[in-house]
Amino acid sequence: MMWLARMFLSKEDLFSCHFWDSYAWHKAVWDCLPSDPDAKRDFLHRIIWLNNGCQVYLLSQREPVCPKWCPIQSWASKKISPTFLTHKTYCFDLLANPTKKLVVRDDDGQRCKQGHRVSLLNQNEQLLWLQNKAKHHGFMLDSETTLSIDPYRDILFERRKKIGRHVGVRFRGVLHVTDRDLFTQAFNTGIGSAKSFGFGMLMLQSLT
Repeated sequence: MMWLARMFLSKEDLFSCHFWDSYAWHKAVWDCLPSDPDAKRDFLHRIIWLNNGCQVYLLSQREPVCPKWCPIQSWASKKISPTFLTHKTYCFDLLANPTKKLVVRDDDGQRCKQGHRVSLLNQNEQLLWLQNKAKHHGFMLDSETTLSIDPYRDILFERRKKIGRHVGVRFRGVLHVTDRDLFTQAFNTGIGSAKSFGFGMLMLQSLT
């Protein structure tokens, strides 16, 4: 069972809560799921910035609650119907952090376990990244519909007095499901890296 919550925070709300970067949100969204503070992160979130504030979406395997920092009149949540993921075709909206991992070798030429992750800044590379993710997540991009790839944005955050950076790319288009189980898993757990920072949530609208 999955739950979807939607919140709106005005500029005044954001100012009073000091939610100005993705790391602040990384910590704050835990307040929507207080029932098990020791649980692993089993939810996704997406922030859509507006002229007068922001819209926040939370997709969770547990029932969320309205946090203290969200006005109760700006909160809504619902169970996602089991039939929602049974359709064949969807419009999708995905804010992703497309990256690739480079091989790193030690002084002896041996491959290190931890590679070096770099962001993909070229649109052709970003398209190939999405096509590869689609193949592994049980869907394919519609070839007759234009895929929109917004110019990438540097999304900065402060953590332990150091400035970090993610590259955010918004993809919008139409997809066809090829493997229902893999697609459901992708919807539930997200696509790509930096999911705990607001990336990877697959927002869908069924077409068929």
